[in-house]
Amino acid sequence: MTNAFTKGATLARRMTEMTGAYDGAALGACSGLVEGTKIATAMGFQRIETIEPGARVVTFDNGLQEVRAVRREPLFASDICPRSLTPLFVPAGAIGNAQDMVLLPHQAVLIESDAAEAELGDPFVLMQAKDLDGVCGIEHVMPDAPAMVITLEFDNDEVVFAASGAMCICPSRTDLAGMLTRQPGGREYKTIKSYSDAGLVAAVRAELDEGLAKAA
Repeated sequence: MTNAFTKGATLARRMTEMTGAYDGAALGACSGLVEGTKIATAMGFQRIETIEPGARVVTFDNGLQEVRAVRREPLFASDICPRSLTPLFVPAGAIGNAQDMVLLPHQAVLIESDAAEAELGDPFVLMQAKDLDGVCGIEHVMPDAPAMVITLEFDNDEVVFAASGAMCICPSRTDLAGMLTRQPGGREYKTIKSYSDAGLVAAVRAELDEGLAKAA
């Protein structure tokens, strides 16, 4: 995948944090998908920046779903990207992605895990990319050029397929019209985080590393 990176060293039920983040003098996106990321659509895999409202995207739970809105924002709005906002390089095969990809630190990805099934009764859990740092070659990278972050919004939270296999969650519409017309139901996943679910996060990380080792 060609992109602007070089590989290197609110609703209670919402699963993701899709707002920007402020860190000192730096304002930027903390979730969403970086331009260049390919998304599975009714027309095949398309670069996310080419997707417009009305396009139909393949989702994990609900088949083809219509994109209701698209948000675009810069990765960061300062001369230097602070570490808390730096994205992570995810090598092919790390989380089901067939291609190298870049994830923002708070972007949640869906992981299948035996440990999660044993503890939560559901083999699929969401983890923020920052909690995968150091697993399967995943590491923080510094952007070497400006980049845009794209967020696709649906009637409900949906998991989409990115980089030919990774499963990334996208939110329901956040504008007033979207909130008023949001459809009832929709599957809700638990987002596990290192500060609140340390044991389970560690177990899932170990499973990913073990799975990659077996596949090597």
